[in-house]
Amino acid sequence: MNEFLHTPRYSTGLVTSPKPLLLVGNPTSRTGKAARRFELVSEIMAQKGIAHEFRSTLPDGKTVQLVRDAIDREGFDTVVYMGGDGTFYEVATGICTSRSPQNIRLGMLPSGTANDQGKSFGISSEEKALPENIDIILEGHTESLDVGEVTALDVDGQSLSTDFFFDSLGWGLSAAILAFRNRELKLVRKMPLWREMYRDQAVYVRAAMHELALHWATRDRFAAEIEVDGWVHRFDRLSDIVVSNTMVYAGEWIVDSRSSASDGVLELAPFSGLRDWTSKLIVQHKKTLITEEMLNKIGVSHTPNLKGKQFRIHLLRPAVDKRLPAQRDGEEFVAADDYFVRVIPRLLTVIVPKNFHWI
Repeated sequence: MNEFLHTPRYSTGLVTSPKPLLLVGNPTSRTGKAARRFELVSEIMAQKGIAHEFRSTLPDGKTVQLVRDAIDREGFDTVVYMGGDGTFYEVATGICTSRSPQNIRLGMLPSGTANDQGKSFGISSEEKALPENIDIILEGHTESLDVGEVTALDVDGQSLSTDFFFDSLGWGLSAAILAFRNRELKLVRKMPLWREMYRDQAVYVRAAMHELALHWATRDRFAAEIEVDGWVHRFDRLSDIVVSNTMVYAGEWIVDSRSSASDGVLELAPFSGLRDWTSKLIVQHKKTLITEEMLNKIGVSHTPNLKGKQFRIHLLRPAVDKRLPAQRDGEEFVAADDYFVRVIPRLLTVIVPKNFHWI
């Protein structure tokens, strides 16, 4: 365990803690770049008088237990993650499964490509933003964050697997893209030269192009019955379903501009056909000037989103035996025909800019 200790106390906003904050990340990722970034973070924190200890992430999901033990057994009340959305997931899950999750604050020093959590709160992942991001932690303004929970169910309605999600869920095309991306990354890790050139957005773009080409060539579709807070909706010829918890989705899109981090509901976006895909990709992009009304005038459809506290999702593929791929926060999840999804309001407390806006 690597450890850095500096001043005996730190002050964040109106809260003063007798414990140093806990910084969690993987200094061996990105072929040494992460290690240099950690050194820079430690140097800036020392200059600002922020006491901190560093713990490296562990393989096979053991980071969750590491964070939980640090909170429950050692008394840390502020944990800062440093890394991508995967590191956010593990650290946040450790907090949410601790004894008093609402009393723990989560700080963000993102460095990932999508950075959905950071961008949703106006926190950049660029290295030049590190001093500003550390100042945000020092100031200590907080916002509550709803947490999603998903359960995959077997044919008898019994749980196959239950997990938290903080960013998004997906079935269909988006999950297939992520599964292809993950397979590509595993292959590239074995090729020293290619793993430097073929990474981040390049991998995702290739995966998207591959799955889009395959999908539209085979016209792979599915139907779904979705119960939202007691109301049943039926959708036919879907290509994708996305359930979003953050403002920003996949780094570039806003699923619902009226949503907030602590509104107590999740947003579900069904994608039905090429026109619906086109409409949502255009209208929901962060930089678009085109509205849904504009596209409606030229006949481009836009299936409305659903909002709710609980979703019961039944996936129907009568002509295909293979189950749909599923993803949770950018990682593959258990494939099943039925899922129960619910929101746990305001379970997580995150440190954010005082007057934040998504970026």
